[in-house]
Amino acid sequence: MSIRVGIIGFGLSGRVFHAPFVAHQDEMTLSYICSSSAEKVHQYWSDVTVVNDADALIAGDDIDLVVITTPNELHFPQAKLALKSGKHVLLEKPSVTEIEQIEELCRIAYDNGLVFSVYQNRRFDGDFLRLKELVETGELGQLKQLESRFDRFRPLVQERWREQPGVGTGIFWDLGPHVMDQALALLGIPDWVQANIDTLRDGGAAPDSFEIELGYGKSRVRLGASLFEAGQMRRYNARFDGGSWHCYGLDAQEDALRAGELPGQTDFASSEQKAVRYHAPSQDDISALEESISAGRYVDFYQQLTDAIQGRGEAPVSKRHACELVYAMKLAEQSAQTGERITWYYTSPF
Repeated sequence: MSIRVGIIGFGLSGRVFHAPFVAHQDEMTLSYICSSSAEKVHQYWSDVTVVNDADALIAGDDIDLVVITTPNELHFPQAKLALKSGKHVLLEKPSVTEIEQIEELCRIAYDNGLVFSVYQNRRFDGDFLRLKELVETGELGQLKQLESRFDRFRPLVQERWREQPGVGTGIFWDLGPHVMDQALALLGIPDWVQANIDTLRDGGAAPDSFEIELGYGKSRVRLGASLFEAGQMRRYNARFDGGSWHCYGLDAQEDALRAGELPGQTDFASSEQKAVRYHAPSQDDISALEESISAGRYVDFYQQLTDAIQGRGEAPVSKRHACELVYAMKLAEQSAQTGERITWYYTSPF
């Protein structure tokens, strides 16, 4: 039976990161899109029914999965209503900004046998999958230090909701969930968190820079984002006790989707990232090898989601991971406010 899908919101997220993958899935049907601009939607998906009432879409008996891509302050009430209405839910990141909210959503889903997941698609970036392979195989030894960055050059404030004061706005809640989720997915929960979250642009009203450090025994992870990087971004600098790995730029899928390419096309996201692997059997014997990193597979996120709804597997982001991520973000906020290193005490109920 096909999974009937309704997407709420048709901004960048709904248009680029969700609708193409719903349409690509053989076991999904893109039934509805909630938007105030039917003409815009029909430029991309001419056969989809467009509605402008999110609550009516959620309440309909011809929808199985609700994908929520609205501004962050609407995530919790809309997801709660959808779950209470018996719908599976995929919630765009950041899911919510309070641990009590994410636990409540997970509890409703659990009690009603529904799939609830958060769209942490960058677990499926090609560069992250390669980093995960290096960590798991021990090809370069034990990971000792990891720098994971998401830098851009956007020194001027823009007129958009993400850059206005409000719940979950600013770069910390926009890009922070990507790099934080990758760290947790790669290494598990840390011993402690220390962070700085700043607003550095002239006229800025929301955070536009952050630096987070996570402690894992004798290993360290540094996560960061800046809007003042005019050069090539070094996405990862992974230092092992047997070498290091540097990866530059971003996974090609986002740019391909923005350009109108669709998953399933033979040349979809065909450009490759560049990386350099330094193998060091000893401090006097270091060799360098350039690598090309192919784009990842966001289609796999939606395939895992499909399998979970059809009863064939687990959701791509578990309830436990969803809760741990919100706790980690709140811990970083607390550290930034107090200037202290904060110990991790949380245990997810899921």
